[in-house]
Amino acid sequence: MLSAMLSTLAAKTKKVVAEPESPLDYETLLGVIVLSVCVMRPSLAGEALKFLAFGWAVVTAAARLGYTESDGLVVIATAFGLRAAEMLLKKGLTVLATFPLALTFKYVSPFLPRFSIPESKFFDCDGATPAVAKQRKDALVALQAAWKKKYPKCLQFGQDLKQLISDVRFTSGRCFPPFNAVVNDYLDPSVALEKTNGPTIIDIDDNAALDISGSYGVNVCGYEAYKKFIDAGWAKARSKGLFLGSLDPITLENIKMLKTVSGLDEISFHMSGTEAVMAAVRVARFNQKKPLVVTFGGAYHGWWDGMQPYVGNDRTPKDVLCLKDMNALSLAVIRARSSEIAAVLVNPLQCFHLNSSPPSDPVLSTNNRKVGPTPGYKEWLHKLRATCTAAGVLLIFDEVYTGFRLHPRGAQGAYEVQADLVTYGKTLGGGLPVGVLCGNRQWMTRTDPGKAARVAYVIGTFAGHPAVMGSMNAFLQWLAPQLENPTEYVAMHENIDKFIAKANATFKKEGFPLELSNWFSVWSMMYTQPGRYHWMLQYYMRDAGVNLSWVGTGRLLFSLDWTQAHYDDLLTRMLAACKSMKEGGWWEKPRVNVKRAVGIEFVTAIVKMLPKMILGL
Repeated sequence: MLSAMLSTLAAKTKKVVAEPESPLDYETLLGVIVLSVCVMRPSLAGEALKFLAFGWAVVTAAARLGYTESDGLVVIATAFGLRAAEMLLKKGLTVLATFPLALTFKYVSPFLPRFSIPESKFFDCDGATPAVAKQRKDALVALQAAWKKKYPKCLQFGQDLKQLISDVRFTSGRCFPPFNAVVNDYLDPSVALEKTNGPTIIDIDDNAALDISGSYGVNVCGYEAYKKFIDAGWAKARSKGLFLGSLDPITLENIKMLKTVSGLDEISFHMSGTEAVMAAVRVARFNQKKPLVVTFGGAYHGWWDGMQPYVGNDRTPKDVLCLKDMNALSLAVIRARSSEIAAVLVNPLQCFHLNSSPPSDPVLSTNNRKVGPTPGYKEWLHKLRATCTAAGVLLIFDEVYTGFRLHPRGAQGAYEVQADLVTYGKTLGGGLPVGVLCGNRQWMTRTDPGKAARVAYVIGTFAGHPAVMGSMNAFLQWLAPQLENPTEYVAMHENIDKFIAKANATFKKEGFPLELSNWFSVWSMMYTQPGRYHWMLQYYMRDAGVNLSWVGTGRLLFSLDWTQAHYDDLLTRMLAACKSMKEGGWWEKPRVNVKRAVGIEFVTAIVKMLPKMILGL
């Protein structure tokens, strides 16, 4: 059909120059290629049709000007080759800048086995002598017996809950493969909370513990403050009860304060930080009319499919570029592919674990990982801001975690960078669930002025709930003076720095292979010597009366209500846990190369798994 149409058009314009017959019908071949591309890769249909239209136009123009079809095809081939070279250059640059795990995970993940060390090899997998192995087993049995007496109600609660809720099974199994199968038979760190008193929590067995979990990042101010925020908020909302759709007048007051905090002029309310990020990405793509969003290696932006390109997402999103953080090539990709990239999404928490997954007992256990503030991160954010501005790409700050923790204005205030869109959550709700998106008006628009049916549908039933608006207002009223003079933040950060320095000096003096590192009020525990049992420290910390997050000793948080007495008490408890680690034989120096031992176990597990994979079992 294409051949006939082109021949007809050519005949009307000029006398076709006779050429030797060729077995190759160029126009038909062109059409077949385009059709094949559309069938095999529907995502390339647009590009293929553009190529078809271009080819048709060139051949027609060649015929009108008296040139042969071959001459036209030379032009087509040249243009196609240049376009292909451009795309190849961009793809190559993107591959070089891509975070390796994001590039390979979907191909590697099917081969990653889950395996467990049997109890017969559990206590000496680091080459320990029989005496040390027995010492460890006796210590584990003793700890189990102590917990049965100390936490009977908590243990029963945890067992009952795990039968009913998969989330609890996921977060409570703090010990990681290959040790979890054995440890979970001995110990369960489940906590059922009765009440809080300052930084102290009291469980249903009436045991008190210092809390350094931070309630998933929510606890910035201290639990007593949130009790007041919630009470104040409910006092304002009580008379209204449940009404949705119509907004509480206090919402306007909150918006005005959030404009001051964010430096942006429009706000939308949501029910969680994940929802706020979803909204930010949607409106960025909608208003920019571009498909791609850039994230950086190891960053977390909520649990939704659309923004997790590797571990934790069984579906690999095709509209996300996960690039290397603090890498010049990443800036080059943003510039080169600016016509495709709607926004760059940044979680400033990455400064604490650059291009790595969040610190946890699994990733810190063998002394392979160091965490802490990354030098030059402020300068990097300023370069990123300048690159995005020049390229016409939006810069989104995901401040769900860092907002109001690092600084009264979050990372924007701490690093003196203004983003185009900012998301908040966690502590902003004053103790109640919340998500907020802030942005400039042109990027927050949900409708297309020229197209009636083109809308960015972003809404939520409970967004703007009166009780949430009330507790948020109480929090923002507390925050307001800090915007002008952040004395509480400055004092907290100074106290934390002193605690970290004192603790590290004490650990070194006592001969404990433990080292702390912090980034503002975010901190973690690292180890100064290799070892396969560092993860046991979390259980002895629990036994010493310290409440940890579900990632064990990996990422921990302080709140503004900590006094010097609390810091001193925490150090005392940590030293007790370290002493138990040493007495239990868990910190005996390995008699084998730890990395090699882990590698051998892993490869062995893969080899054992291959027959099942090959046979499809």
